[in-house]
Amino acid sequence: MLHIKDLGDEHKESYKILLDKRKNNPDALHFLKSLDETDDCCFLTGKAGTGKSTLIKDIIEFCKEIGQSPLVLGSTGISALNIGGQTVHSFFSLGIENVFPKEIRPYLLDKKNKKFKLKKSKVQTLVNVPFVIIDEIGMVNANTIDSVNLLMKYYLAEAAGDDTLIKKPFGGKPVIFVWDVFQLPPVSNQERKEKFGDYYASERFFDSMTFKKNLPYSIIELKKNYRQEYDTSFWEMLDAIRNETVSEHHLSLFNKQVGEAHTDAILLSTHRGRVDDINNKKISELPGKEYIYESDTEWRFPDSMKKTDDVLRLKKWAKVMMVTNDPRWKRINGTMGVIENLGEEYIDVLIGDEVIMVTSETRANKEILVSRKWKITENILWSYEQFPLKLAYAITIHKSQGMTFDACTLDLSNTFTGGQAYTALSRSKTLSGITLLNKIEKKHLFFSPSIKIFIKEFLTTKPIPAKNISEYIKHFD
Repeated sequence: MLHIKDLGDEHKESYKILLDKRKNNPDALHFLKSLDETDDCCFLTGKAGTGKSTLIKDIIEFCKEIGQSPLVLGSTGISALNIGGQTVHSFFSLGIENVFPKEIRPYLLDKKNKKFKLKKSKVQTLVNVPFVIIDEIGMVNANTIDSVNLLMKYYLAEAAGDDTLIKKPFGGKPVIFVWDVFQLPPVSNQERKEKFGDYYASERFFDSMTFKKNLPYSIIELKKNYRQEYDTSFWEMLDAIRNETVSEHHLSLFNKQVGEAHTDAILLSTHRGRVDDINNKKISELPGKEYIYESDTEWRFPDSMKKTDDVLRLKKWAKVMMVTNDPRWKRINGTMGVIENLGEEYIDVLIGDEVIMVTSETRANKEILVSRKWKITENILWSYEQFPLKLAYAITIHKSQGMTFDACTLDLSNTFTGGQAYTALSRSKTLSGITLLNKIEKKHLFFSPSIKIFIKEFLTTKPIPAKNISEYIKHFD
């Protein structure tokens, strides 16, 4: 993909710096090596907290430096914003409906119809990029993957005047899929399940025709845990959940955390209704003037892509959470704070012992936490403007994916989908940072049957390239 040996000395030195950052992580080094030497698709997986997103961001920055920026896509608006990209649906003009490949083909053949047609600039992007990254692939449905595969084949073959590309997965362009296999699928409903049942074994991406037809790809699993690295016993307990080897001893350790909700900790719940009730109750109990911030939405911005609320009800001393990453100021998605002051165009947030101004414009000598202007992509198909803050007394477990908390309270009494309890528990850095509102039983710690089949059929049967990392690194010394 990157062919580092063809780069100049300056860029090779930058690549060596990238390798040095991962010198104690052989799996990450292995992934970098595969990007350099192979043109197959790659599946980057790893447990929660193993640094998948950080590694991808470092690779993106390096690629920009050498003039080979990849196409960076997220499965949802949340994942797209976290890695500085745009959504799969946005780039490929798939809209927000569940589009199936058979619905796209007639439009591609009809030159007069513009539906599902990519702009020339997007086609040129597909041609020029060294590879495509799709983050949180587990949140992408099977029909979407098949539609992306079809569109990339069609446009890359047409652009190159080479019909053989139609026979290659994704038109011969390498795609990197990023995901923790044990985290949550997209929220579904019975109507969608019935529609998918006519075409697929399940809605999950690995039941797509693209994956079923022996897609050539390698698999690399990141194993070094950064989130829980200082609480190894907790890390081992989370591993036991993943491996379905949870013992009575593990359950007793978890259940020692049962207690009253901690007043300073965010509550994670399985259901949106309970989350809304808690946040509304807490904000109503606060004294003082209430400020209302309404979003400015243009076109049909999907609710599933919104990280905050259309109507923000805030008061002084309200507990809030940052819902975007901003590495410039070392504030990450999930950073907690307290409202110290409010105005029409700004919000002062106290984070630790520092007051940060959240504003709609950059002001001199002010540290800007986030901007109210929240853009998914430069070529905007949808527009959504809102302060990227959210009341942080409670959030759903689905919304907590990708976040890390020092302390959290968990309500796991009504888990309804595989991986929900694991996702909630793995948000915390330590076991001591968790308060459980109810005891955990083995019935809460389950994963969907389709995930187990995927692990057996894909993750355990695909060959892993030889790890001759030390010899590879010597080339850059």
